[in-house]
Amino acid sequence: MRRERRPIVVVGGGVAGLVTAHAAAPAPVRLLCRAHDGSGSASALAQGGIAAAIEPHDSTAAHAGDTIEAGARHNDATAVQWLTGEAPGTIAWLQQQGVRFDRGVDDSLQLGREGGHGAARIVHAGGDATGAALVRALRARVQSSAHVQWRGGVDVDALLLRDGAVVGVRTCDERGRRQHMEAAAVVLATGGIGALFAHTSNPVGADGAGLALGLASGAASRDLEFMQFHPTALDVHGHCLPLITEALRGAGARLLDAAGQPLMRGLHPLGDLAPRDVVARRVWQMQREGGKVWLDATA
Repeated sequence: MRRERRPIVVVGGGVAGLVTAHAAAPAPVRLLCRAHDGSGSASALAQGGIAAAIEPHDSTAAHAGDTIEAGARHNDATAVQWLTGEAPGTIAWLQQQGVRFDRGVDDSLQLGREGGHGAARIVHAGGDATGAALVRALRARVQSSAHVQWRGGVDVDALLLRDGAVVGVRTCDERGRRQHMEAAAVVLATGGIGALFAHTSNPVGADGAGLALGLASGAASRDLEFMQFHPTALDVHGHCLPLITEALRGAGARLLDAAGQPLMRGLHPLGDLAPRDVVARRVWQMQREGGKVWLDATA
């Protein structure tokens, strides 16, 4: 096989993998994922929506400012400017791909508010099922694309190296059969590492396998010390905890302690909608002291 005809191998069936496979056209792509239908990704489970400054009184500059503040000013400012500047156009592009975002009675996009944002700029689909809507639309687009070959039910357990360069992957299917697959390039879109922690709102597949493959093959790492924990998951026994959407607090739900007192009072100007790390740290502190935290959605 001539090198120029080797496919680009994309590992992962979440939004990152799907968009990468779609954007690679007309180059041939082989998309590999553990599930046959692309389910089980963090993307599919994501409840909240996508932040984009599209309201007339909002701005990408304000969105960038909120993002930098939520990142405790450790952010890469250039990356933040690019991300927030591209967000409105990305919402339009996703609609072109078949994502149906929720709209109001005047047919304008409904905008919610979530932690760390000073304005209502969260676009959502199906209420709190945005991730599922994105994956469904993007999967349909990718599976109908002639340049993409979808292969589910496989796990990538090694990267193939030649002269210090990645030239392919080794796969293992559900029956334990291994196969070497050469590639023009390999994209690891395998999600996070939440499943490595005692409790997580990530799926069990977020076990850091892709990160481990990259590190073992000599890939440069960056910012691995930064972990995001969603501040509100249902306090039940088990490893993977059900997520309680942040949109509830955006709609007025309050975090309370066992005595019914506001949990975030005096801790941050945004109160219950403080950045995630601030809220998650406060919840952890309360539980460490033996207390309980409640989310009151009476209003």
